[in-house]
Amino acid sequence: MPTLAQRARPLLGTFVEIKLRNSSAAAFSQAFEKIEQIHYRMSAHSADSDLAKIACQAHRGWLTLDAATAELIRLSLEWASLSNGAFDPVRAAVKLIHAGRRPCFTRELPNPAATWRDLKLHGLKIRATRPLAIDLGGIAKGYAVDLAAEIISTHHCSGIVNAGGDLRFIGDEERTISLKRPDSQTSLLQLREIPLAALATTASYAFSDETTNLDLVGTNLPAAGISITVFAKNCTLADAMTKAVLNLPTPQAAKLLKLLDCSALILRANGSYLELP
Repeated sequence: MPTLAQRARPLLGTFVEIKLRNSSAAAFSQAFEKIEQIHYRMSAHSADSDLAKIACQAHRGWLTLDAATAELIRLSLEWASLSNGAFDPVRAAVKLIHAGRRPCFTRELPNPAATWRDLKLHGLKIRATRPLAIDLGGIAKGYAVDLAAEIISTHHCSGIVNAGGDLRFIGDEERTISLKRPDSQTSLLQLREIPLAALATTASYAFSDETTNLDLVGTNLPAAGISITVFAKNCTLADAMTKAVLNLPTPQAAKLLKLLDCSALILRANGSYLELP
């Protein structure tokens, strides 16, 4: 079997790593180019991003979006509805801005009561019923991974795209991973025969205040000592469902995962684990 060729770049607030067999320079360059487009359009930290335009203009009238941004917001609103707001990129963004952990691009702060229900999307056009903000950090990494994987598939490569724990297997690549245990800085849990092509992990660890793929504002994640990995048909869905699982009671989380053909593995610092659904 051909060896894996590997490239990595700092994007999406993490390191994006692509490993490919039967690789070509074009496969790598086109995949990273697509990820860079998502990085710049959907950044919650850039005044030039589509999200900044929404914060500044959407409550004043209809705003036309880039097609990729509109598609990701459409998915976000769909899953916010299905999870009854457990996944809510508006509420998360508003809380982060009021906490001083995200920049505010307007003179007025977003309405503290704003949620996903205040966004109206029709095709490429969006408006907001009150001043708000949106943060797609809980889903954009997965979306970028999926788009990169689609491009790589057209080059007849197999391999893995990994954006800080949001991971997609391509082609006939062996589906095995190692998850860091939340109760140890070095111990790994080996998972083999992953049933689905994509997964995303959100975690905090008992030995550190650092988190992976998640800002703790707006979730039920404890300060340290838990990880949630969701397995799904694509990385966008897996990414969103990690946040929904965090915010839902276990029976409701299991029901939602089953509805969307996903599964989850929750690891706790005490060494116990829970599989859903």
